[in-house]
Amino acid sequence: MKGGTKTKFIGEAISRIDGILKVTGTANYSTDFQIKNIAYGFLIKSTTAAGTFDIDTSAAEKAPGVIAVVSYKNAPKLTGAGNLKGGVVFQEPKVDFYGQHIAVVVAGTFEQARYAARLVKVNYQKTDAVTDFVKNMDKAVAPKQNRSQARGDFEAAFSSAEHKIDQTYETPIEHHNPMEPHATIADWDGDNVTLYNASQGVDGAQNAVATCFGLKADNVRIISPHVGGGFGSKGQTWPNAVIAAIAAKVAKRPVKLALTRQNMFTSVGLRQHDVQRMRIATDANGKITAIGHETTTHTATTGEFVEGCGGLSSMMYDAANAKIEYRVLPMNIILPTYQRAPGESTGSFALESAMDEIAYELKLDPVEFRLKNISMIDPSNRKPFSTRATEAALKKGLEMFGWSRRKREPRQNRSGDYLIGYGVAAGSYPSRQNATSTMVKLTRNGSDVTASIELAASDIGTGTYTIVAQTAAETLGLRFDKVGVKLGDTTLPKAANSGGSVGAASFCNAVSEACIKATTELQAKTNRQWFKKP
Repeated sequence: MKGGTKTKFIGEAISRIDGILKVTGTANYSTDFQIKNIAYGFLIKSTTAAGTFDIDTSAAEKAPGVIAVVSYKNAPKLTGAGNLKGGVVFQEPKVDFYGQHIAVVVAGTFEQARYAARLVKVNYQKTDAVTDFVKNMDKAVAPKQNRSQARGDFEAAFSSAEHKIDQTYETPIEHHNPMEPHATIADWDGDNVTLYNASQGVDGAQNAVATCFGLKADNVRIISPHVGGGFGSKGQTWPNAVIAAIAAKVAKRPVKLALTRQNMFTSVGLRQHDVQRMRIATDANGKITAIGHETTTHTATTGEFVEGCGGLSSMMYDAANAKIEYRVLPMNIILPTYQRAPGESTGSFALESAMDEIAYELKLDPVEFRLKNISMIDPSNRKPFSTRATEAALKKGLEMFGWSRRKREPRQNRSGDYLIGYGVAAGSYPSRQNATSTMVKLTRNGSDVTASIELAASDIGTGTYTIVAQTAAETLGLRFDKVGVKLGDTTLPKAANSGGSVGAASFCNAVSEACIKATTELQAKTNRQWFKKP
């Protein structure tokens, strides 16, 4: 505190900058922008999983309000897919998975577009499709991007161990369904296109659209000031955004294309069905001697994505012998993708379940067993952890939960008519940063100084506006209300995606460095304190 005014903001409880906008409904999400002469798109999706098709749009084209029906027959030719997830669309009459986008109706109102979509007739020439994962698991192969790891001699250590378990765990397909479905407004001006697009990374969306249309990145502007959740699905650009741009180009007017809740299940990826075989072996004292983690999963026939389920098994517990392997089955379903904590969440479920199984086999307390096998050296690379709080967290949990008072046998802990369950699990996630730049603009009017912080970051509902302002206010020594923040626009300095837990560290470190540099340079130029601190 200086002069009775608060100067510490980082880590403090502060009302969110965007709070009033959101609770009053005035925050602009992707489809909230008021664009003149806008038309509406409604998707037509395949109802078969593999084959080719003929499409008859004549009845739909005659329906009231219809401006265009766009398919492979009249869509502009795209120049490439780049980083577009799932590849280009509307280029050929071919189906690779159920729910694939095959056409879009553009009309003056959403209701007209939706009605006309029912009039489109599609005739399929079906081919054999692989849609049953369990039935076809034996056909899985090593992935092209192989993440397999090995150290020591796992098979020998496992076969000779005094205690061991061999268990298989499954996690089901999960779908992204954030509060705000994926949605885009596309507006062309000559060879320039602006997309108001729900995105966790506006620069990636810019590159995807530019590549598809053979444009320079500067010809594509992505605007995404607020994002209603993403959980990984908005970290990449999916074909619906490009379809909005295609539809706007054909219709020669702006087009709004918002996925329905039903569309979300077959449009923007999914977390795949994982079958994970866990093998853990120990000596007589409960020291782990071998860990095996084998994941079998599926991907699309048109591309490959494999969730890194075995990542934690390679480093979470100390084991001299380890084998982490993956097998993947191409199927006629949409390409899987990142979903919150990709690999770490599903992988830790299997690993921690197996840790409980072997602890039970050993008749060891599951917390004691974990503590016995934690190391400050990463066993996957033999490098020391800079910090590791797992042991302290487990011991604190013992104290807080009254762990020692529980009965160890299942179904023995009761409170009145209720059975009380006790369990323990540990986890980890990488601490990373990605390249981020920012612009700090300082304005002085007499003794009053204000700051504007600008960067092409996204706020996916996690408070990016606020933490950036907190960082700048404290670093500059300004009051919190003297700092403004601009985000979510490709005309701003390039920034990291809001995904993989890189956002806060990347954004705030860049902002802090820029603010320090600004004050240092100004003070050096004026050789005096350039503004009065509050």
